[in-house]
Amino acid sequence: MKIMKTQNLIKKLGLLLLVIVFTIPAVSSFAQNRRGTNDCCQISNLTVEQNQQLADLRASHLQVMDALRTERRAATSVNAREIVREKMLEELNRHTNAVSAILTPAQREQYLQNKNSNSQFYGRNGRRGNACAYGCRQGRNGRGAYGRGNW
Repeated sequence: MKIMKTQNLIKKLGLLLLVIVFTIPAVSSFAQNRRGTNDCCQISNLTVEQNQQLADLRASHLQVMDALRTERRAATSVNAREIVREKMLEELNRHTNAVSAILTPAQREQYLQNKNSNSQFYGRNGRRGNACAYGCRQGRNGRGAYGRGNW
């Protein structure tokens, strides 16, 4: 009787282990890949100095962008948000130019290619996919599914 309980426990633990082993890779493959990635990490032949300079640039860039995001969230008018958005675009251009100045011409080509290939996943307004970003095809009352109601 005790042997059967032990065997059942071993079977259940083995099955649980198999489920865990197969679900972890499946869950991680559904994660959003673009956000939080660094375009510079895919550049080949970076020197130690270049890596350090790029890390410093990225850290300062992230601090400035976080401050601008906070400022944009605190803005109360559309005009104030647009002004902050322009500041954010200027900071992004400044950062891109600073990164390009550190890299060699071949590395710069790789960086710009990575940057452009990563931007293809985002349409206007920074949203993913190629929808119109204004609630297209949401049906009546914005509930989706062409107005079939709440299911």
